[in-house]
Amino acid sequence: MKAEPLRRALCPPRYPQTGFTLLEILFVMFIVGLMTALVAPRLGVNLDRFEAMSQRKWLEDQITQLPRRTRYVGKALELPRDLARPDLGDGAPPLSLPDGWQLTAVPPLRISPSGACSAATLELRSAKDPGASMRYQITELDCELRALPN
Repeated sequence: MKAEPLRRALCPPRYPQTGFTLLEILFVMFIVGLMTALVAPRLGVNLDRFEAMSQRKWLEDQITQLPRRTRYVGKALELPRDLARPDLGDGAPPLSLPDGWQLTAVPPLRISPSGACSAATLELRSAKDPGASMRYQITELDCELRALPN
């Protein structure tokens, strides 16, 4: 009877083999690599577009906040003339335009110290992605920003 524990120690019972073979792992890696090669170029092109759209949305938010900021500091503002001002009076420039962006206003957008706006048409243009460019109509007094068809 002493031989039985010794046999179990030297020859453990056989369990079914689990896991993947090298061939199966290589096949899965090939498929993942093929899918990545097909998707990555399209994703790279869209990243630039998504960045430009994000920058445009950020500029829209800044423009929407301008009447509140002029009311806060009690100073009038005229765009695009005052874009070069380093400080609106609250520690920040009127608009922070990302590289490659340009703002035009016809007629110039005037915001009074009380926060009222003159009617104007704004155009935000991106040199990097012309598809991200947009035109807006600013309504008089309430300063509502409405997108116009390009």
